[in-house]
Amino acid sequence: MMINFTERPKFSDNFPNWWRNFFAMVVLVLTIVTGTLYYRLNNQTKFYLAQFTSEQKGYESTELSYENSGIGGDIYFEDNNIVTPHLSASSTPLSPDNFTASNILVKDRDSELVLYGKNSYEKHAMASITKLMSALVLLEQKLNWNATTTVSSDKVSGNNIYAGDTYTISELWDIAFVASSNKAILTLVDSSGMSRESFVIRMNDKAREIGLLDTIFVEPTGLDAGNISTASDIVILLKEALTKEKIKEALSLFEVNLFSKERDKQVHAWNTDWLLLNWVPNDYDVLGGKTGYIDNSLYNFTVSLKNEEGHILDIVVLGAKEHKLRFTEAKEIADWVFANYIWE
Repeated sequence: MMINFTERPKFSDNFPNWWRNFFAMVVLVLTIVTGTLYYRLNNQTKFYLAQFTSEQKGYESTELSYENSGIGGDIYFEDNNIVTPHLSASSTPLSPDNFTASNILVKDRDSELVLYGKNSYEKHAMASITKLMSALVLLEQKLNWNATTTVSSDKVSGNNIYAGDTYTISELWDIAFVASSNKAILTLVDSSGMSRESFVIRMNDKAREIGLLDTIFVEPTGLDAGNISTASDIVILLKEALTKEKIKEALSLFEVNLFSKERDKQVHAWNTDWLLLNWVPNDYDVLGGKTGYIDNSLYNFTVSLKNEEGHILDIVVLGAKEHKLRFTEAKEIADWVFANYIWE
């Protein structure tokens, strides 16, 4: 037998099959691990590596920044610098018995901390504070502010405007919230394109949407004692309403002047908010308030007040015994809070 010295044995001839399989498995595992480690490489490291690379190339990266680099997902936290108020060491107690109002709540706007309360979760008839929700629903309907409409013939309280008078939607809006005109609100609802029944359904749906869990509406004016809420819910409603510029503007008007062509008569009404008019003297910036009264509710008032330092209080006073007391008691509570709490 002749030996072929030019033919060398193959590596595989001396390498058992199980070793080959084991080697292939190791290579596969290393490939998977290496790939996983690459894709799981800390994004922050990638960011800085990319920054370093771009700097070496003599330019600044315009597409890659710390905010949009995606490090850890949503990593950007905005510092709102919210200062939490706390009672000063020299604070003096304020008894709920000092007030005729049955339900009271004071909330700091920025921190949303409750700073004073009295039966704030007890249900109470809203009266015309109801109109704040009516306003929110009306704004959803994209009203034609310059359109003219005729005042409804409903026999409801209020002597500013009369059935058959014609005004623009904008004029009716102003008198609805300056003078709390019930006829104006009903006319606006009728002009919205919704039936009154559908409008009330939407009021209740909207209440749930913004977190009013103890509030029920049965009609849009507040004349019905079935419109029920709590001070805790009303403070949320007030805050939501004041985010709408159209509502805030109307609530900030000192007075409204209309002209009835049908009666050839000037119509004038003062704002029902005595703190805004300074008929109850105060040093606050009144950001907006709404009054309400029916026999079942007595005198209601909710208002946002800002002091000279820029701190805002949202205040609810329900069931005050006299017309003026809802304003004087709201002011007294605000005075006490600003005198006894420290923002730092």
